Amino acid sequence: MRTFFTILFCFLSVYSFSQYQNRSATLTDRNDKTIVGVIRYYDWNTNPNYVEFSKDSLESISQIPIKSIQKLIIKDGPVYEGLYIGMPYYTVNPIEIGGKVVDHIDSTYFLAELMLDSNPVKLYKLFDKEAKTRFLIAKYDSLVLLEDIHVVINRRGLNHNFIDPVFRRTLKTILYECPTLTTNSTDYSERSLINTVKQYLSFCRIDSKIYMEQKKVDKPIVGLGAFGSYWQNSEGRSQVYGITLQVLLPRQFHNLFMMIDIGNTNPNPSSLVKTGLQFGIYGGRYFGRGAIQGKVYTGLSSMFTVLDTGIGVSYKKIISAELHYSPLANIIYDSIIKVLPLANLRATFPISR
Repeated sequence: MRTFFTILFCFLSVYSFSQYQNRSATLTDRNDKTIVGVIRYYDWNTNPNYVEFSKDSLESISQIPIKSIQKLIIKDGPVYEGLYIGMPYYTVNPIEIGGKVVDHIDSTYFLAELMLDSNPVKLYKLFDKEAKTRFLIAKYDSLVLLEDIHVVINRRGLNHNFIDPVFRRTLKTILYECPTLTTNSTDYSERSLINTVKQYLSFCRIDSKIYMEQKKVDKPIVGLGAFGSYWQNSEGRSQVYGITLQVLLPRQFHNLFMMIDIGNTNPNPSSLVKTGLQFGIYGGRYFGRGAIQGKVYTGLSSMFTVLDTGIGVSYKKIISAELHYSPLANIIYDSIIKVLPLANLRATFPISR
């Protein structure tokens, strides 16, 4: 169905660059000049080269380079600092024992999210140019990258995964004033690193402010509802009715989602699909910034098997009208039979916040 996928790619090209919110923010540059205004907040998962900022929603947008930013505070959201870092990137090809683990080092400015703030110690999170999560710790004027090395080592013709949690030794060295601090079980994750630093601060009796725990949108939203589908093809038509579960994931303003459909088919006698239980599991995202959004998803279903791909329009992520189809549809059933996209109506209501 060439037309279906042409519409899909056009759909993505229109919406993929508009995923932001206008948020009140305070920006301090490296000359200690503070500006209060509105920022286009993208909930970044890669390091941006600049931020888009204006003094109010009516003024033109200015692009402020990351290297000019000292601190960025987003109202009811995260706090960022502009940091200059020599970022090591590890080799992706297998190396011999004793070979170079670091492929190259890229020194640049990063927009680092402040996860924990205290007088002696700060903990940051950022995304490198490969969109991988990195963490840093600052103690007084010293800024140190917490490294978690994953490479492949070739030994006697066989490849072996090599993991070196350098960050555990780094934490132990930097936070040396706390002799009882244990880092052997610390994971390379926000909560685990924060808990480790909190142990240190507790020993030294220092108060800290944990920015991660102040976020208001850090939990998934679960929704439950119903759907109805109509499928017409040259052999007949089928209707599917059932229940749907939608989980809106925290990142990207709850625009990423997972979805499970379970239903029953009620076909005409000549239909390709016989009466029985039908299911589907999908992952996708919503696009756009208003109440009416586009959506796209793909996954696995009993009707279309793999690559069951859908596009649609949604109102507040509650009611949506969709079409979905698989490029394997004609192979699954019969290349002679004309298989058309399936039309779907869905209503999902949040049961958690």
